[in-house]
Amino acid sequence: MKQSIKPTWCYALRRHSRLIIKAALLLIVGLALPLTAQANVSSVNVSPARVNVPVKGASSLSITWNVTRFEPTAPATVPVSSQNALLQINGVTVATLGGTLFKQSTLAPLASETLRFSEVLPISAALARKIAEAPAGSVLISRAFTDTQLAGVGRVRIFAGAGTSGELSINRIDLHFENDSRTDVIPKGDSRRAIADINFRSSGVLRGEWRIIDPTASLGSARGRVLQVVRQQLVSSGQGRTRIISPVLPTTKNGLYLITFSVENADGISELPVLKYFVLEGAGNAPEDNLSALSPGNGARITANTIFSWENIPGALAYQVEIFQPGGTKIISGKVVPGNELKLQLSEFSLSNLASGESYDWRLRAFDKKGHVIGSSPRQLIYKP
Repeated sequence: MKQSIKPTWCYALRRHSRLIIKAALLLIVGLALPLTAQANVSSVNVSPARVNVPVKGASSLSITWNVTRFEPTAPATVPVSSQNALLQINGVTVATLGGTLFKQSTLAPLASETLRFSEVLPISAALARKIAEAPAGSVLISRAFTDTQLAGVGRVRIFAGAGTSGELSINRIDLHFENDSRTDVIPKGDSRRAIADINFRSSGVLRGEWRIIDPTASLGSARGRVLQVVRQQLVSSGQGRTRIISPVLPTTKNGLYLITFSVENADGISELPVLKYFVLEGAGNAPEDNLSALSPGNGARITANTIFSWENIPGALAYQVEIFQPGGTKIISGKVVPGNELKLQLSEFSLSNLASGESYDWRLRAFDKKGHVIGSSPRQLIYKP
């Protein structure tokens, strides 16, 4: 009797069927097994998305963070939290704001919800100044929210001033000479220029004037004469910066000169800064340590109330207080006064050039009408707390 022989393709078909059945069983078993919960913070939206802070003084911001979560698998109750908010300028964190925000969230599988966190963030006067000085669009406040699985970050843009539209507004003018000093003694006939670094909001035509008071003017009764009229188009979507350079300053007469840059639309400026320079003839080597400084004492702490005082030097046309880095030669701050004054106080503007927590050297020099240094005090140490 002949043995039955099955074709090869029958065996292949049977084997393929077994593989399909096995794969189906594995899929069924896999669906029956519990999966690990993978909750997600899918988005963090902020209301408002951009805010403005006053250029000067402290203020506060009311912000609502809308955190949306999605639960893809199993029911779960998880904490949703954010440790603090960060104030960043050009991607660098300059301050930590607010405190911890926290809520519990319970979701069924495939469900989502939006949690709302409202807070009021304080903005100090110092931070407002940093925001005003920063390039437009470079300042933001961010918060990272996590639900223990994934995190999301929300961001709000910060601008200085009343808004990003409207008329041009000047909110800061920083004056200095080409050598970065705020006071200077210039030999007669030498050349020097002043520089105005200006922060502004919005766009428009800058209308300004370089004004100078020379030794022949009455300091208390005149705004000075116009040295140059400036008209320049300024453009910014928010906060902008520009630099205006003065013409060559007059140095033909001995004496004290005051120079300022006066502008329209300076709503954010309570008082225009003023540079001082004294024009003196000639040069000479200073007598060493023949000028006695009475105050402040060596190592004293200085504030806006500190009085710098000294003894009179006969024939002095001007006195100059000079402040240096310890052992340095470049003047970083100071003040010049006429020879009939034997004391002075540094302005807040002059003190702002000194960093808190640092020590400095200071000395006093006296000049005669020919520009010779006729008096000099020893260097002493001062400290700005």
